[in-house]
Amino acid sequence: MKSFLLVLLCCLSLAGPVSANQSTAQADSLLRLLKVSRPDTNRVNLLIQLAWARTDDSPLSAISYGQRGRQLAHELRFPRGECRTLLMLGWAFLRSGNYPTAVQSMQAARRLAEQVNYRSGQVHADNGMGYAHLEQGSPRLALRYLFRAVRRAEALHDMPLLTPIPGNIGQAYLQLNKTDSARHYIEWGYRLDLQQQDWHSEIGDLALLGDVAMQSGQPQQARTYYRRCIERAQYRPISYALCQAWLGLARVASQQNQPTEALTYAQRALEASEQGGYARGILIASEALANQYEARGDTARAFAHLRRASQTNSRLFSLNRLVQVQALDFGEQLRRQERGDERRQQEAERRQNLLLGTLLLLLLGSGVGYLLINRQHLRREVALVQDRQQLERRYAAEIMQVEEKERRRVGADLHDGVGQLLCAAHMNLAALQQQLPLAEPQQQSLLATAVATIDESVREIRSISHGLAPVALLERGLAPAAQQLLSRLRYSDPGLAVRLHTVGLPVPGLSVAAQALVYRILQEAVQNVLRHAQATELTVQLLGTATDLTMMVEDNGLGFENITDGLGMHNIRLRARYLNAQLEFDSEPGHGTTLTLRVPLQTPPAAPAA
Repeated sequence: MKSFLLVLLCCLSLAGPVSANQSTAQADSLLRLLKVSRPDTNRVNLLIQLAWARTDDSPLSAISYGQRGRQLAHELRFPRGECRTLLMLGWAFLRSGNYPTAVQSMQAARRLAEQVNYRSGQVHADNGMGYAHLEQGSPRLALRYLFRAVRRAEALHDMPLLTPIPGNIGQAYLQLNKTDSARHYIEWGYRLDLQQQDWHSEIGDLALLGDVAMQSGQPQQARTYYRRCIERAQYRPISYALCQAWLGLARVASQQNQPTEALTYAQRALEASEQGGYARGILIASEALANQYEARGDTARAFAHLRRASQTNSRLFSLNRLVQVQALDFGEQLRRQERGDERRQQEAERRQNLLLGTLLLLLLGSGVGYLLINRQHLRREVALVQDRQQLERRYAAEIMQVEEKERRRVGADLHDGVGQLLCAAHMNLAALQQQLPLAEPQQQSLLATAVATIDESVREIRSISHGLAPVALLERGLAPAAQQLLSRLRYSDPGLAVRLHTVGLPVPGLSVAAQALVYRILQEAVQNVLRHAQATELTVQLLGTATDLTMMVEDNGLGFENITDGLGMHNIRLRARYLNAQLEFDSEPGHGTTLTLRVPLQTPPAAPAA
């Protein structure tokens, strides 16, 4: 029913169907072009068009042209052209009645379309296989292919590709006697025909709508569709559609007891089939005429038409035998081609494996040579890196040692020099305050203020000197020094609640130099809290184990989102790096900050003195 449209979509070369004379004229024109063409993709397209032009009047010629086109496309490695020739061959075998070979050709076309991702070719192949199974009376199997073709065409958003498929689905449902479903899909296809101006599919769908109306018991509506089909087919000799429409009108007339009209319509169906060279239509129309004449009692004419039908059937049988020979040759060609492709693929895989093996050996050899050549270079580079790291550590140790010595010197000078002088001044002023009889209150206030200021200066000098040179660290260790540091915070910031927790201290494996660096980190962290955190609580934990010392400094202050490396943070990181320690900061805005320092007990050997 929809076979012409399938070919139209597969070939994408001709504008519409042609009559037998037009087909021959067109074939002659294409043959002249073929004689002067070169063996390239244009010749493949010419052979496809020739096969299309001869499909109706000479399926054997169409098969011959299709096989030549397929072989040339395969030699040229033109997969899309080869796919189209296989689709064309499937249609030619389908028109000749050789359905198994038609399905085989469509399947080969679909496999090739999948290999080269030719999605339109996949839709054509599914539609063609669906129609082939429909012609063989297997509508359920046909629906599987047709629905898959619909899904793929919709996924491509290709409406011209989709247009002929719903009518074929409707014809399958007609064979299943599901009239409502058939009407739904055929009407959908008819709407697409009108939108896409596909008059060829429109004519076929009109004939199918007539069949639906007949099956639904609506002869008048069926007559309307059949006549509309015939009107649209005028000057467009589509023999199969005209034959179906005229025979439909004959059935309507017979159902309405109009034998004369039924005879006339059957005769018109025969004429349309003869004019288009539609052998199957000649057979069906001749049988219908024989039945009509037999019902009228005209046995002579009934016999004549039966004889004509028999002759047509014999001709179809002879044609089928010739087509079967072609099909066997085609099947053997496909098998030889598949075997050749398999051998070429295996040979290509062997060559590829050999090439990969050779490349792998070359790479291995190059890699081994590279490793051997650069081994000494790598050793020298490693030695240089180690020397540089040792120099950096020694430099850092010397810097921190000098820094620590300078701290101690400045602390001692402040304590022993400036501190002692201020103490002497304080004592002298206190003695003078007791000996001078100052009668004026203002004079007494000024002297008392001077004595208090010198006393505050003495305490400040002591605090600075202890910070620069923590005696508690040198004499008693890290925990007492930390306790003394945090104790002094009560005077500098009375609103800050300070807590110290120590576990496992003193740590035997931690040198005095490492303890001094940990103390300096604690000192810097505490100063950062006082300057920036605006905290009300500060907790310091010192946890000693057999493998490391962990110090945690936690506050409930403002916190931060992105840490900035100022001078104090730079000093903390530098000392942590020298200790080979792991330094972590955990902070969120509004949730305070936690500094965690994990110091391994294997401290550097060249340590500065505290």
